Amino acid sequence: MPWGCVVGGLAGLALVVAGAALPNSPFTTKLAGAWFFGIPGPGHVSDDPWLNLLLVYGGIVVLLGAWVALVRRAAGQTLRQLAGVAAMWVLPLLIAPPLLSRDAYTYGAEGQLAAAGLNPYTHTLAAHRSSVFFHLSDPLWRTTHAPYGPFFFGLARANALVMGNHVAATLAGFRIIALAGLVLMAVAVPALARACGRPAAPAFALTVLNPLVLLYLIGGMHNDALMLGLLLAGVALAMRRHPVLGILLCALAAQVKAPAALGIVFIGWTWAGPGAAVRQRARTLAAALAIGASAMTLVSLASGFGWGWVTDLSTPGAVVSWLDPATAVGLALSDVSHALGVTASALSFVAAARVGALVVAALLVLYLMVHVDQLSLPRALGWSLLAVVLLGPIVWPWYETWGIAFLAVAADRWSRRWTVILSAVACFATVPTGLTLSGGGLLIVAAGLSALAAVTLAIVRRDSPSSPVMAKPPPTPHRHAPTAPDRMP
Repeated sequence: MPWGCVVGGLAGLALVVAGAALPNSPFTTKLAGAWFFGIPGPGHVSDDPWLNLLLVYGGIVVLLGAWVALVRRAAGQTLRQLAGVAAMWVLPLLIAPPLLSRDAYTYGAEGQLAAAGLNPYTHTLAAHRSSVFFHLSDPLWRTTHAPYGPFFFGLARANALVMGNHVAATLAGFRIIALAGLVLMAVAVPALARACGRPAAPAFALTVLNPLVLLYLIGGMHNDALMLGLLLAGVALAMRRHPVLGILLCALAAQVKAPAALGIVFIGWTWAGPGAAVRQRARTLAAALAIGASAMTLVSLASGFGWGWVTDLSTPGAVVSWLDPATAVGLALSDVSHALGVTASALSFVAAARVGALVVAALLVLYLMVHVDQLSLPRALGWSLLAVVLLGPIVWPWYETWGIAFLAVAADRWSRRWTVILSAVACFATVPTGLTLSGGGLLIVAAGLSALAAVTLAIVRRDSPSSPVMAKPPPTPHRHAPTAPDRMP
């Protein structure tokens, strides 16, 4: 067991949880009743949050250092050892309030809305103001319809019926759902790596132990954990000659979040095997789409929610942020046009830029499908998911886990290094809104983080083995596509 990495990761996560739990922390909701500890009293005076920033961002630095050191020596570890590391690293997060996002409270409000007999696709959170979660949810989503699939809302409704109006208990239910997704990832990733001819341990370390996954999917209780676990399991089954079961799991993942439907498309396209003719691929793709659509229809009917979520997929686009590349282009064009005397609204430029970005994303996905035999199914799907995320109407850090998980399993040395870099950058992408620091506090945070980063980097370099796991992987055998059935459907 790599105890140095274990202790380093635990220390980093403990710092994150401690910084988020302080009464004036900007990284978690501090409204009354939001969590069972760390909520300020009525007479609490908010202090300069420099200590919160130093603890949370410093903890992320330490965690990233421990993770990189573990990834570099993962080839010498067994899956059982790495699973033990995952179990220990998850422990501090089990008591942490929802980190870096208020989405878990919105899930709770939507679950109570559904438990009250209302359809979240036709009713907004404002229709059930008596919910204890209504005032805890983000005001941005209180008047919009939900974009999540009926399978997730079935789970959210069951969670609300079991836990009632108890906030901490309901959030614990959503964290259990996220943990179930992490367990699916832990089982699927090694199988997927072996199907690609890659070592399982490094793939496990790069995905399951990824700080981006731990902090946002488990710490933040996002439903992306369940979606990604089902999607990885579905692709792994397809590559192990069970394409129909794989399609069914991908369909279930798409009933959590729609982008998982790309898994159905890629499984259908590769079902006929490497080198298959376009006509044969078209037949298997049509069969896969028919199976997936049938499964999704059954879930929609059984849940009682219907297909209203399809028309609500544009809901996340209500956020207009410079952090999203397509939106940033639209805002920049708007500023330039206003400087030239054009009076068109900024939102019209943003909408046009987003449409153009989605067209580019669709063309990239088509290109990756055509070249899937050369790239391998997980690698092509990983880049496709990243293209959809980065060129979509809004980019949240946890969205990037969709593509990172597949690239970490099957990518080459260059792609794996970019996987590490992208994960590290995304961990710092959530900046608390309305944050103000005094000059002294800013200096303390900057100096503390710089010193901590330097020490962590020195330890990682000294601890690195002579043969890092980032070495060039062996050639991928021709097992990256599901085996064609004896009789085409």
